[in-house]
Amino acid sequence: METVFGYEYTTRTHLLVSDEDAADFLQSQFTNDLRPFEAGHATYGLWLDVKGKVIADSTVLCEGDESFRLISETSDAAALVEKLERHIIADDVVIETGPVLVGFALVGAFEPVLAALNLFVPTEGQFVQAEQIIVCLGRRSKRPSVELLCLDAAATERVRSVLSAQGVALLAREQMELERMVAGVPLVPVDIGTADMPGEGGMELDALSFTKGCYLGQEVVARMHNVGRPQRTLFAVSGEGAVPECPLPIYNSEKKAVGELRSAVASDGGWLGVAILKHRFAGVGDTLSSDAGSVLVERVFRDLKGGEG
Repeated sequence: METVFGYEYTTRTHLLVSDEDAADFLQSQFTNDLRPFEAGHATYGLWLDVKGKVIADSTVLCEGDESFRLISETSDAAALVEKLERHIIADDVVIETGPVLVGFALVGAFEPVLAALNLFVPTEGQFVQAEQIIVCLGRRSKRPSVELLCLDAAATERVRSVLSAQGVALLAREQMELERMVAGVPLVPVDIGTADMPGEGGMELDALSFTKGCYLGQEVVARMHNVGRPQRTLFAVSGEGAVPECPLPIYNSEKKAVGELRSAVASDGGWLGVAILKHRFAGVGDTLSSDAGSVLVERVFRDLKGGEG
């Protein structure tokens, strides 16, 4: 019988964006296509600065043609609000900070859990909502997954109760981190952040549109995409011993700095991590060094030719 496991977290970003220009304004700032502006539409993407660097990520939930909800587990709400408000010129747009939400990621055979909550699996690019619980498809595992967002405390307790009744194990953060690393899912803004461009993290796979038209940072993103691969790329790396503190500089055999370890988690007696490395000086199969010991380059973190690494 296929198993299911869960992961409980809280959101760092929960914004409510509304008013008559909300749809067009968000479309001009977001890297992915938010159309059609119809209730029930869910889109994952990025928010960039004018140089094409990554400020934040989020899932945008369209609750109507003038009402949107922006959700992110890991990106900072204050940084995103500052970015958005700086670019509101003559637009009728209202940005409100919502309360911190409790979320649950479910991976595997989650359908019985949803059924017990009077919910169902949404289709790709959609979300469903019932009794103060929002459900959209997840992206943190190679296995099927969904995200449950609880809009009030009663909904949170109902989810916890159902998970307990069905014997669903809740993973620790480190276990969930290992799951998403194995799946090749970059963590924003840890693996890819304000010093980096989307193409360096393989974000073309699910966070960028090259057909939607203009958005902030789009020209730089398109130029990198058309020219070819970037100078740096995320790689899955591993090492022995204790999990090192990140970020951590990485060197080649000539002691030249070739990149940085961005995140790491315990795995098989050692650790697995995500590093951004310069192609000219490092590649798959290389053994590099750091102040915490040797670093083996396992694979490209996100292989755009063959899918997620």
